[in-house]
Amino acid sequence: MTFKEFLEDVNTEKYIYLDKLEETENGLVIDIMGTTASALNEQDIASTAEEFGEDVAELVKNSSSIDPNEHRRWRLVFETYISYAVINESYDNGDRGTRDDHNCVCTATDSDWLDYVKKSTFAFQIINGIRHYQIRCLDHIINVAADEPPFIDSIQLN
Repeated sequence: MTFKEFLEDVNTEKYIYLDKLEETENGLVIDIMGTTASALNEQDIASTAEEFGEDVAELVKNSSSIDPNEHRRWRLVFETYISYAVINESYDNGDRGTRDDHNCVCTATDSDWLDYVKKSTFAFQIINGIRHYQIRCLDHIINVAADEPPFIDSIQLN
């Protein structure tokens, strides 16, 4: 699967979860999963009412649970990378380079993240074509600076 095909597929998801992030000798492996949504059951609503009160239970009555979908998994392998960072999504400011792209996975050639990498490394002096790859998971925002897109090592479709 090409990176472009991966983007088309993963970006049909409304949300994704980070399953695992692992550094290799010179690379980075990121496992992500799609999600499923299901209505809360009566027991969940009753537990919410007991813990937080009837008003809160009424608010969540029509909400959905977002859970990992084990049948939608992707492994992204950056054989090399320049820098990466994981941010708790609760504290993310948004990045001018990716802010207007509302997909789960996006790329940019000009961004706040790349400005940081330019200031903190000498990579831009010796490598051309560095891109910002942003993976927006529930709970985590992963920013990667690399000159090659990740290899999509494995994928499981429905």
